[in-house]
Amino acid sequence: MSEPSWLNSRARAARAMSDAGLSAYQLTLSGLVQRMPFHLVVNGLTGLAMALIGHAAMGLIAFLAFTGFDAVHLVFVNRWRAAAERTPDGEGFRKIAFASLIRTTIYVAPATVLAVQGGRAELLLFAVQATTLIAVSMSCSMTSRFVFWALATPVLIAMGAVGAAAAGPGNAAGLLLIQAVLVLLLGLMMEGITRTVHVLHKAFNQNVALIPQLETARDQALAERAAADEARETARQAGRAKSNFLATMSHEIRTPMNGVLGMAQLMRRDETNPVQQARLDVLIESGDYLLSILNDILDVSKIDAGRLDIHPAPEDLKQFLQRLVGFWGPRADEKGVAIELEIAQGAPDFVLVDALRLRQVLFNLMGNALKFTDKGAVTVAVDAMPNGEGAVLLHVAVRDTGIGIAPEHLPQLFTRFTQADESEMRKFGGTGLGLSIAKQLVELMGGRIWAESVVGEGSAFQFKLPLALAQGPAEPKAGSAPAGAAAEPMDGLRMLAVDDNAVNLLVLEQLLTSFGHQVAKASSGAEALEALAGEAFDLVLLDIQMPGMTGVEVLQRLRAADGPNRHAPVVALTADVTSGGRQRYLDLGFTEHSSKPIQIQDLVEAIGRAMAAPAAKREAA
Repeated sequence: MSEPSWLNSRARAARAMSDAGLSAYQLTLSGLVQRMPFHLVVNGLTGLAMALIGHAAMGLIAFLAFTGFDAVHLVFVNRWRAAAERTPDGEGFRKIAFASLIRTTIYVAPATVLAVQGGRAELLLFAVQATTLIAVSMSCSMTSRFVFWALATPVLIAMGAVGAAAAGPGNAAGLLLIQAVLVLLLGLMMEGITRTVHVLHKAFNQNVALIPQLETARDQALAERAAADEARETARQAGRAKSNFLATMSHEIRTPMNGVLGMAQLMRRDETNPVQQARLDVLIESGDYLLSILNDILDVSKIDAGRLDIHPAPEDLKQFLQRLVGFWGPRADEKGVAIELEIAQGAPDFVLVDALRLRQVLFNLMGNALKFTDKGAVTVAVDAMPNGEGAVLLHVAVRDTGIGIAPEHLPQLFTRFTQADESEMRKFGGTGLGLSIAKQLVELMGGRIWAESVVGEGSAFQFKLPLALAQGPAEPKAGSAPAGAAAEPMDGLRMLAVDDNAVNLLVLEQLLTSFGHQVAKASSGAEALEALAGEAFDLVLLDIQMPGMTGVEVLQRLRAADGPNRHAPVVALTADVTSGGRQRYLDLGFTEHSSKPIQIQDLVEAIGRAMAAPAAKREAA
């Protein structure tokens, strides 16, 4: 779309400037360019005005002269613009000034002749044209005083000549004095305008010069954003691969460990030879230690992935602590170390806490205290102080009289894969993950943990947790027993054990038959559904991770089909501890859950809870 012919020079110059950084010479040339239709209209109106006041011939001459010069001037200006980038400003302004001097002289001459010879109408026509030419001069030459005076000088001379002719010799001096004042004011105005335009022009060109840098910065930012997106996607895929790897490794390591520990526990139950019992105890203890290392690594991975959640529930704090200390009693007796529990009067009876995670923290601290203490005592001191309405700040300190920790090693205690010193790692073992996990668990629960120690005197590991008060113990869900409840002894149950691993099936069969149960086996999901469709079972033990059809899919098909076992209790057996705990499988519709490697007591308790669950609950699931 072409530009309108009436677009004034200033707007045209502004549009030209927006394309790139222009020199003052280029800017001035842009202000001189107008299309020929515009000149034809303006020149036609000027000639018509002369004709209307009685000078038709002069009007025609003026129209032809103005239009001819404008056409020639436009040709030259376009040529100068084409070569403007190679032309110095001084040389360019000289050419513009010369052309402007001729142009203004041609424009002002006809009106001057008429004003000198004519009357009031001719004087008024001259005054209007002179004023117009002065305004055009200022508009077209804001970047150059030289060009302005070249445009304005013929007009000022004509004004002096017309004034002297019209006023006579006596009044000419006064008119010339007034004209001198006009010249002075014009000079001051153009000085201010020119300076301002130069400052703005310089700033504009500096901004224009920044455009390539900004474009480069934009491209770099876009490239960095794309790289960040790619890195984020790579990290996400790596995280997913890590999670999949951990889940697979958890399953693959726990599956053979299930066979090792399961068989070892069965042999330990039946063995009467003290020597063989001692050997089996070492085997079971070593397997449990290996699993504890695996659990530490998995806990770290779950924390890093943000998949370890805190689930507060009402807990009897004193009973919780007493059970915990009681668990470590035999180990302390073996080492000849006393283990003490001190509960201050300010400690509350019931609090809202994730008992599993709190137990994990305290197990780690107490296990470390006993590991590094050969004489004296390990003391668990518990106190609390108000922490707002309905809340307390629980303070737990695990103190020992062991070997202590050197001051230079204290800052690294809670760093992963580190211990006080390498000699202790070789002597006492461990992965160096326990304290790091304890710290992260405490922080996930909103608390903080720290350590104090004196070499040769012992250490104190302390943490503070903000906890809400509870009114009483957690209400058990309808039709189910708590996860830690003891199971009633049962025998004579007809069970189906489903697992794709033959060793796991053998462990389950021998373990359960030793309790007087009858066990049928299935090595795949399809085989399990076929068996479940043919005869009724009291209970189903169902492995989760099986090729072809997972345990979750088997459960869904079992519950959806009409058959003798549609509402039979189903216990989930899983070696994958990365995808969720017991509650996740209950939410999926399983009656109970037991982890691998199989712990006899845990499995017996899970079976007892499953058999205690009413049929209504299984129907709802």
